[in-house]
Amino acid sequence: MKKIYTLLFLCTTLYLNAQTTVNYSQRQENYQIVANGAGVYDDGTENLGMWANYDAKEVVGFRNFTETGLPGGTASTMAIGDSFTITLSATRAYGQIGVALLSSPTSTATWLDRHNNYAVQVNMNGNGGSYDPIEVVSNAGTVNVSTISGSTTYADFKFTFTLQTATTMLVSINDGADSFAITLNNTNITGYSIYLADDWNGSANANIYWKPTSEYVYATTLSASEFSQEQLVSLAPNPTNNSFKINKEISNLKIFDITGKLVKTFSGDYTQNTNFSVSDLSKGIYLVKIKNMSGQISTTKLVKI
Repeated sequence: MKKIYTLLFLCTTLYLNAQTTVNYSQRQENYQIVANGAGVYDDGTENLGMWANYDAKEVVGFRNFTETGLPGGTASTMAIGDSFTITLSATRAYGQIGVALLSSPTSTATWLDRHNNYAVQVNMNGNGGSYDPIEVVSNAGTVNVSTISGSTTYADFKFTFTLQTATTMLVSINDGADSFAITLNNTNITGYSIYLADDWNGSANANIYWKPTSEYVYATTLSASEFSQEQLVSLAPNPTNNSFKINKEISNLKIFDITGKLVKTFSGDYTQNTNFSVSDLSKGIYLVKIKNMSGQISTTKLVKI
């Protein structure tokens, strides 16, 4: 399927006062577990293992977002600009492996509740041996099928969910190898579920693992109204395939990929409409931090196509 890249920045440029990253430790004590002939276990210091050995066995773990990332912390609802990343290590299964973002589920007591009041799902469906590609489910059942399938050996699958508006989400698989801009099935996301059914992989039972580092990034923003129009910085064109320009004089520009890795830096005195080349970067989603001549820092999104 052709990869989908969309505008990722909000209606106005977001100015970040601070970003807070909270680690979501993958330990069974941090989840509400519901199992039908299956279970979970702590594998090492940070891996949460799940098993559901054959014959329609099922297990699901529920977890709320909190400001500490731990049970008992102050409850948190996903805000515009926030993102959540979780990494799965798995082989393909005959049943289903997945993660769903939930909006105040009314019940977390059964396997079926794994999708209770869901906003978006990402599923690897075994379908009894057919091993379909990963799918993204949203907007009352709309399915976007990725180019990525389960593996016959263990492989890592990273899922990043970034809330763009109150009703739209960017879902990135494996650092932008596939990306989908979707309309949410429900808003006001309060947590998530992880789940596994029938872990037979065609030749043996194969447990799955939810790995470090799973993290939630809070994007604390200042309203554009708090800045004068003269201070606003914008990139153009955006999306771009080769380069972009900035409408103001700046002294520093840094580009980060969606994992937070610094991939490119420009330092110096740059005049208005200086051309910044990104032709060497891969297609995908980037965060651009810009310092103007007064030392003020702003952050916005860039899409490389």
